[in-house]
Amino acid sequence: MTDQMMNAGDIPVDTLTTLEMLDRDPAAVYRRLRRETPVVRIKAINRIVLTKADDCHLAKTDTRHFHSTDSTSAMQRAFGGHTLMRKDGPAHLQERQAMCPSFHASHMCSTWQQLFDQVADAVVAALPNAGVTDLRQSLAAPLSALYVQQVLGIEPSSQDQLFEWANALITGAMNAGFDPAVFAISDRANDEMNACFDQMIIHHRRNPNASLLSVMANAADPLPLSQIRTNMKICVGGSVVESRDAILSTLDGLLRNPDQLRFSIKTGRWDLACEEGLRWVAPIQASPRIIAKAVALRGVTLPQGETIMVIQGSANHDEDYWQNPEQFDIHRPQIANQTFGLGPHRCMGGDMYRRLVSDALLPKLFERFPNLTAAADTPVEYRGFAFRGPTALPVQLN
Repeated sequence: MTDQMMNAGDIPVDTLTTLEMLDRDPAAVYRRLRRETPVVRIKAINRIVLTKADDCHLAKTDTRHFHSTDSTSAMQRAFGGHTLMRKDGPAHLQERQAMCPSFHASHMCSTWQQLFDQVADAVVAALPNAGVTDLRQSLAAPLSALYVQQVLGIEPSSQDQLFEWANALITGAMNAGFDPAVFAISDRANDEMNACFDQMIIHHRRNPNASLLSVMANAADPLPLSQIRTNMKICVGGSVVESRDAILSTLDGLLRNPDQLRFSIKTGRWDLACEEGLRWVAPIQASPRIIAKAVALRGVTLPQGETIMVIQGSANHDEDYWQNPEQFDIHRPQIANQTFGLGPHRCMGGDMYRRLVSDALLPKLFERFPNLTAAADTPVEYRGFAFRGPTALPVQLN
């Protein structure tokens, strides 16, 4: 329900939604909000949310009314510095451009595709020949860790440490109450990451390569070390967990729809499955934006200075663009989803992920296991409000 007796232009308040609803079934919440109050303050999180695709697109591309600049957020405290994610204009562009060479098409088609084939081969080969396995632990997590550490040019002590770093950064960035205990965990992760980055910079200066850290460290006019560190942390926090979860969602969608899986195996159109997986369950469901200048939207006024949540997970299910959006369907019209963002802050790694999954992982996995099926009588549970994915994906290897 929403609070009534508001003045024209006031923002409605949703008092029905709970934190548990956002964690367990946000799609149902957003379906109701898109229909009833698409611009609304959810009391449980004390944030205005945008749930319609057009509004989310506007908030990410209209730099006159919306921006990201914020030097007082929990993210800055958790990441040990001011990242490019909380900058706009020339300051943001300078740091983004310092990272761009790693994502250039020349590297994408040579260096990275060869690497993706290698890591996919290794992870798929490590699976047992038969039996039940959880693809979260046996496939998606190790693949994401191998892929991310190679692209970033880092060597954590273990796969687990990379996920520990990412989770510490994510939890710290969401620590709106500035709980010292939460920041103690991210502080420890920062110390470990800084030591890793500094050691790897020495290596990369001796052995230049296409990895992100090497590109930034060997630039003709490199960024200050503080910014290299914080922007590397953006890539850690925004890649390994999300890649793992997006892979699992795509596999779950295919296994729930055997006819679509058979079509993909027959035609090799794994790109359709990859894209639909990204739309179906966006691994990052929500992104913050700040109102730079008061703006009217759907009959309400968004006040200057307020932080809002742009719900790309809801935008990807907007009935204005997709029929039966809750269904996984690789044959639906190819309308661009918003999973990797839009505008100046669009994720640079989106095409890398697509190549990893479409050109390496999926064809190799189903070449070895063409009869792979979901484990019997084991429902797949999804959790998470801002970051979302399956908690496990048990399958029968055949």
